[in-house]
Amino acid sequence: MTRLVFAGVLLVLPALDGCSKPPAEAAAPTAVAAPPSASVPGKPSREDARACDLVTPQEMSAILGSVVVGTEPGHKSSGKTECIYQPAGGVSPYVEFSVEWGEGETAMGAMGAMGAMGQGKPGPDDPYAGIGDQAKSVGTTLWIRSGEDLVQIVFSGVTDAPVKAKKIFNTAKARM
Repeated sequence: MTRLVFAGVLLVLPALDGCSKPPAEAAAPTAVAAPPSASVPGKPSREDARACDLVTPQEMSAILGSVVVGTEPGHKSSGKTECIYQPAGGVSPYVEFSVEWGEGETAMGAMGAMGAMGQGKPGPDDPYAGIGDQAKSVGTTLWIRSGEDLVQIVFSGVTDAPVKAKKIFNTAKARM
């Protein structure tokens, strides 16, 4: 008798198990979220972004008040894009503009560890205050942290660099 009951239970269990599961075609669809690095419409992905597109030569010409052309250096670096702006037949005004994706914290931390090359903390009279999340100048180079990214602008033969730096950064930031 025990064998008969045990055999009956074995026959009924698969039938009960089949009733507790929804049919395969009734299963809810799985939503796939876009990866965090998916590009925003109208903005290039970081891998495709070019500094000469973040600030076009026409925009840089308007900012500098002098016609310049933009060229990309022959060397390529992963995680960095760079554009050099200068007159077609001259040497100034000259601006190097670059963005290093994900390097803002590291670069500014290193600059702070070096004592910002002898400069004090930025204050209300700092001409670069208000550019990005943090900005420091060393010689003719301006370092700007924007979120996790590092923007560098090198000036030569440019008058009123702080005002022009703000315009350059704001132009690029809208596309970063």
